[in-house]
Amino acid sequence: MRRVRILQVGDIHYPDWHPSSSNIDAKDSKFAPKITQKLRASSLRAVLTKLRRLTTSKPLDSIAFMGDFTSRGDKTFIASAFQHFTLLCRAQGRSSKALPLIFVPGNHDVNRDDARELGPTEKFSEMASLAARLGWQTVPVDQPVHFRLPTGSAGANFILVNTAIGSWELQNLPAFLRDRLEALSPSTEPVDLGSPDISGHSPATPPSDPDKEASDDEYYGQMDTPYISREMLAGLQELLQQPDMRYGIMIGHHNLLPQKTPRITPYAEMLNSGFVRTQLLQGNKPIVYLHGHIHADPVEIVNDPRFPDGKLICISAPEIQSGFNELVFFTTDQGELVGIRLIPYRTNVADGTVMEGEHCFISTMSNGKAFLNNDTFDLLRRLRDHATRRGNGLLFWDEITEIAGSAELGLDLEDSLLMLQAARAVEIDGLTKANSAWRIKVRDE
Repeated sequence: MRRVRILQVGDIHYPDWHPSSSNIDAKDSKFAPKITQKLRASSLRAVLTKLRRLTTSKPLDSIAFMGDFTSRGDKTFIASAFQHFTLLCRAQGRSSKALPLIFVPGNHDVNRDDARELGPTEKFSEMASLAARLGWQTVPVDQPVHFRLPTGSAGANFILVNTAIGSWELQNLPAFLRDRLEALSPSTEPVDLGSPDISGHSPATPPSDPDKEASDDEYYGQMDTPYISREMLAGLQELLQQPDMRYGIMIGHHNLLPQKTPRITPYAEMLNSGFVRTQLLQGNKPIVYLHGHIHADPVEIVNDPRFPDGKLICISAPEIQSGFNELVFFTTDQGELVGIRLIPYRTNVADGTVMEGEHCFISTMSNGKAFLNNDTFDLLRRLRDHATRRGNGLLFWDEITEIAGSAELGLDLEDSLLMLQAARAVEIDGLTKANSAWRIKVRDE
């Protein structure tokens, strides 16, 4: 079995970085700030340090960024963010393209003036040039970007999609708001849309003296009209219909499923998310969708019983100040996706540390038996014979190494058990822990 390991990093919002400090008992104000600050720890700094350590200590295949490198379209910070993570994620002595860095644009990465002057696709040209210069993956614009990790025909299938194509596109807005915005000059400061007139017949009236930063945030939220374009979706479906594409790992900025926390904005969700979900499920193959945008970290699975092999697995990364995800994709030699191990790293603001959370294993195969090799079938036969003789179907790792005939099998034995788990021939309790702590229940035939 092959393993592809990536880090999933959520929204960056580089200009808004304010390192949060850990708690200290500062009731006595006589101590100088120089002293108190030396006692504090920054969770953001801990996240960046952890990212750096993982790039040098683990065999990673890529780092994937979910977009929103800047805030409110301030493109002066995009180059700084790209340069920062290029230096952070690529160890000294490596060539500039040694560790693939992949990304998708977010709605906050779209500059208002560029959108108005350059149009829906050319507004990403500056970001695309920057990515090319620093050796990052190509930005998806009007077509998905497909590549494999690691590079080659046997690598895992990754597909980048652009869900921010509609950001700052005025034609997507209600007529009264579009007319009002088109009358503004590009240099006009963003406005708060305020509350509508009680008669319901006039446009919203902005408050007389809005707080600038608050109005910027609200304005940007209201200009976000996320969707996957017709051209992008057509290209995506064409890719997924290829005979050798037995699964897909998609990366986009916006969420496909409604978020848990209610969001009060005209376009709180992707405009055509329901249609996109339906098209993906009807492909009758597992699709993993990685995203950010919501600053939370749900893991959600959607399926349709009419398409038994179809499964849509949505995994969100939190905002970077809250941590990031490590994802391990397990694939067979036949090009099937067996499962995903999710390892969360989350911050603890109280003491400024990053902790590794409980692992989550997600099975992606509806019927893995067709892809079990002879050795795995033989292991299953031995496990069932042993369980029958003992009268108990619950086995431990040490027992299984004896049954398998060697304690040196290591990852090969783990791979076989994961395949049997995917085939629903065994049930592994303790997948969140090291394999030595696993308890394996052998299912009846």
